[in-house]
This record gives sequence, structure tokens and C-alpha cells, in this order.
Amino acid sequence: MQAFDFDNTIYKGESSFDFALFVLKKRKKLLKYLPGIIKILLDYKSCKLSPKEYLKRLNKFVPIFLENKDDIEKLVVEFWQKNEHKLYPHILEKIKAEDFIITSSPYFLLEPIKEKLNTTHFICSEINIEEGKITYLNFKENKVKKFISEIGKKKITNFYTDSYNDKPMMDYAEHAYLITKGKVEKIK
Repeated sequence: MQAFDFDNTIYKGESSFDFALFVLKKRKKLLKYLPGIIKILLDYKSCKLSPKEYLKRLNKFVPIFLENKDDIEKLVVEFWQKNEHKLYPHILEKIKAEDFIITSSPYFLLEPIKEKLNTTHFICSEINIEEGKITYLNFKENKVKKFISEIGKKKITNFYTDSYNDKPMMDYAEHAYLITKGKVEKIK
């Protein structure tokens, strides 16, 4: 069994950040939040955030972006119509039906494209859209804990990711591959 991170691994970019920008373009009044969102992204990419701090900071913005709950599903579909081309075909080819996508992205964001991802096994962050808050953040060591709690101690042969935020998953897998701009490098 293999496992794949999603952002910058299967998808070229950070899908949640790209979705936030997409929503900002549709709802111009939210543009004032862009500096805060960029700061969170930079701290995330530099591995400076603990899961607790990351969750706290994200939950400041999630309610704002989900305030029009009835519109979210439509926006997600529109987002993927525009951004589906950012899925790496050569990575998608590696994904088999028994494999897992283990990501900090929320499931509602991946749901419209799940048939393109070649598997039905997803472990994602959980968002209560009605309350507008993240209830579980699938990040760093939480990824391994959630995988084991849902699947048991099954071994992952290959894990693909773009970030050392996934070091716990790298350590759990037999082999780890780092994806940089679509290029695959074995690091373990």
C-alpha cells in the first residue's frame, strides 16, 4: 500500500490556499484577510507551526470563508473546473485503488475530483461547514495517528510528499519520496 500527500504532491500548489484565493476573487470584501492567509501559508511551508497553533490560526479565517454555506459546494465545483489541470498526471498514474491520500486539505475540497484520484481512500482534515470551523486538522503527527486509528498498523510501502511537515509519515513508511515541482526524489 502507498500513501500520498495531496498539495504540491498530486496537485501543483496548495489547494486550500488556491481555493481561498478563488473565493477572494468572488467575494472582494474578503481581500482584507489576504495578508493573514499569506502569513499562515509561509509559516506552514517553513515548518514553523505545531498542529495546535496551525489549527488555531486557520480557525480565525475558516468561518469567514464559509459564511455563505449554501454557496460552498458550487464554488468548489467551479474551482475544480478551473484548476483540475493542476493535477500531476505522472503522479496520478502511481495511485492504485488500495492506496491512500492523506492530506491536511479538507475532504469537501477533494470530493468533486475524487474519481480522478484513482482511489476511494482519503484521510483529510475535517471541517464542520455549518459551524464554520475545523474540527480535526490532519497535519504532522496527526496523519500517522489518524491512519493507525482508521486502518490499523498496516505498513505503508511508499509515501509521497512535498514537505518535511510530513516527517512522521516519512518515518512510518518503508520508503519516502519528496516531490519538488512534480519531480520525484527518493529520500528514504
